[in-house]
Amino acid sequence: MKKVMLSILVLALATIMVSNSNAASKLSLSVGPDVLIPMGTFGDAVSTGFGGSVRGQYDINTMASVGLTVGYYIWSGKDVAGVSLPNAKGVPVRVFGKYYFMPEGAARFYGIAELGLFFSPGQDVTIGGITYSGSSSTDFNYAPGVGVELPLGSGSTKLDVSIRYDGIATSGSSSGSLGARVGINFPLGS
Repeated sequence: MKKVMLSILVLALATIMVSNSNAASKLSLSVGPDVLIPMGTFGDAVSTGFGGSVRGQYDINTMASVGLTVGYYIWSGKDVAGVSLPNAKGVPVRVFGKYYFMPEGAARFYGIAELGLFFSPGQDVTIGGITYSGSSSTDFNYAPGVGVELPLGSGSTKLDVSIRYDGIATSGSSSGSLGARVGINFPLGS
């Protein structure tokens, strides 16, 4: 069901992008590294995470945008009571809506809300010489945040700096991280 919902959202986004004849001038791509600090009990099992993400963006107008974020994250497992816990890793795939709080100019602050899925591969854990196989999972992923875009030079390329809460809702519980991202946002097309 989750995969069907994501497919419908991606299809709707693609339809919006190609429906406008000036779509190429409204498209941009942002690429950058992510740092994730685990929160709560998630932080008891793993340490700071790292990764990277690509964000495709379509400008609806000068104040609002929609898009798709895809990334790869990995948190290092900790040693707890003599047991080495496995790394936590996965691939977030989220659609987003972005609203700019001010018109185009030098610095543009924005709010962003991302919703999607987090795909985790199965991971094995060895305790006392016995290996337990983990199963892969697909979980709901949400990431509200704020950021700022700063122009780089005289062109349309921008530095995109943002922070967010990255929540992964698993069956019966949730994991969360405070995330930071620094990306380079450049226009696609003319």
